[in-house]
Amino acid sequence: MNEKLYDLLEKVQSTAIQVSDTAVDAAYGVRKKAGELLSVAKLNIRVADRKAAVNTAFRELGEMLYATHTGTPTDSEDLLAKLEEVDALKAEIAALQTQIGKEAAAHLCPTCGAVIREDDQFCRECGGPL
Repeated sequence: MNEKLYDLLEKVQSTAIQVSDTAVDAAYGVRKKAGELLSVAKLNIRVADRKAAVNTAFRELGEMLYATHTGTPTDSEDLLAKLEEVDALKAEIAALQTQIGKEAAAHLCPTCGAVIREDDQFCRECGGPL
C-alpha cells in the first residue's frame, strides 16, 4: 500500500512539474507577445502621426496652388520645399511600415507561427530549427 501511495505521489509531482513548465512557457509567450504588441502599437502611432503631417502638407500645397490661381503666386522654392517634405514623410512612413512587419514576425516560428524565445534554437511547439 505504501508503494502505491509512493507511486501516486511521484505521478502527482511529475504532473505538477510539467504543469509548472507549461505555465512558465505560456507566461513567457504572453509577456513576449505583449511586448511585441506594445512595440508595434508605438510604431503604428508614429505612422498615424506622419500620415497626419502628410495630410497637413497636402492642404498647405493646395492653399499654395489656389493662391497662385487667384493672383498671388507662390514662390517655386517654397512649393518645392513643401513637396520634398511630403516625399520625406512618405519615405518615413514606408520605413516604419517595414519595421512593423519585421517586428511582428521577429519572434515567431517560421514553420508553425508559435511564439519563440530569443535563445531558442528549435521551436518548442513543432521542433523546427530556428
